[in-house]
Amino acid sequence: MECITAGKRDGGDAGVVMDHSTEFLPFRSILHLSDFSACSDKALGWAVAVARAHHAGLSLLHVVVPDALTYMTPDSPAAALDMQEEWALGEMRQRAARLADLPHRALVLRGNDVWSAVSPKLAELKCDLLVLGTHGRTGLGKLLLGSIAENVLRHSTIPVVTVGAEASPCGELPGKFHCILLATDFAPGSAETAGYAAALAEADQAHLLLLHVCKANPRGKANGSGGLSVAEALHRLHELAPQQNHSSRKPEPIVEFGDAGTTILEIAKRKSADLIVMGLRDALSVFAATHLDVGTTHAVVAHAPCPVLTIQPCAQRAAQLLEQAR
Repeated sequence: MECITAGKRDGGDAGVVMDHSTEFLPFRSILHLSDFSACSDKALGWAVAVARAHHAGLSLLHVVVPDALTYMTPDSPAAALDMQEEWALGEMRQRAARLADLPHRALVLRGNDVWSAVSPKLAELKCDLLVLGTHGRTGLGKLLLGSIAENVLRHSTIPVVTVGAEASPCGELPGKFHCILLATDFAPGSAETAGYAAALAEADQAHLLLLHVCKANPRGKANGSGGLSVAEALHRLHELAPQQNHSSRKPEPIVEFGDAGTTILEIAKRKSADLIVMGLRDALSVFAATHLDVGTTHAVVAHAPCPVLTIQPCAQRAAQLLEQAR
C-alpha cells in the first residue's frame, strides 16, 4: 500500500520535480527512510531543508516489516500487520502534512526486510540521495548502528546521509552547506569521492576541507614502514583537490596525526563543518570503509556533530552526477 501526497506546484506530475535550473544541482530526488523516531524526524528536517535549497523532489518512505511480536499477538499475523500499517499511515500523514509547500511523496510499504523494499524505490524514483537517522552509539569498542542503517550503508549504490543523535538539528538553516569536510586515506576511489565533495561545495559555494589523518609516531611518519610524511600527504591532498571554478576559497588541505575517528570529529567541530564526506569501498560490509576501520567508521557516524555522507566510489549514479558537474 502506498500513501502518496504532493505539495503544490505549477504543472507536471505530483511528487516529481520537472523543471530544474541549468546550474548543476547535486540533488534532484531525495529519499528519506523513516521509522518515525526522534532521530528519523531530525533527519527529515535536514532532508526537507536540503530539498528546498536544491529544488529537489522529496520522498518519505516507511517499511512495515513483520517482527517477532507480529506472530505472538492473539490476532492473526495478517491482522497484526494491518494494524502496524494503519499506525504507520497515520504517522506518515502527520509528517507529510508539514510539507504542503514542497513537492513530495509519502509511501508506506510492506516488505520482508527494509532494504528489499527500499532498493526498487531508489531506482523507480531515480533517487540520488538517501537520508536516514541512526541511533548509533559506541560501547566496549563496538558501535551499534542498527541493522537498518547497516544494511543501507552496505548495499546502497547512491550516496547516503546518516544523521546521528549528536548531530545538530537543522532548524531554520537554508539547507545549503557552508563547510564540507572530506576525510580520505587516498585509497582507490578517493578521487571520485573528492570530486563529488568538490561538486557539492561548488554548488553550495561552501568551503572544502581535505583531511588526511596519519598515525602518530616519534619520527613524523604515518606508520614507520611506508607511511606518508606530512609533506607527502599535503602533496597528495593538493593533487586530489579538484579545481573549484567559482568558489572564492580554495580547498584547504589538513594533515593531522592521531586516531582517525577522534581527529575527524575534532576537526569537524573546530572548523564548524556542517557535512562530513567519506568514501566506502564496494564491499560486502560497511566495515571496509576506505579510510576508516570499523571503530573509526562507527565513531564518526555515531558522534558526528553534523550529518555524514558516505559514497560508494563505483556507484554509477555518483559518477553521473560528477560528470554533470564538469
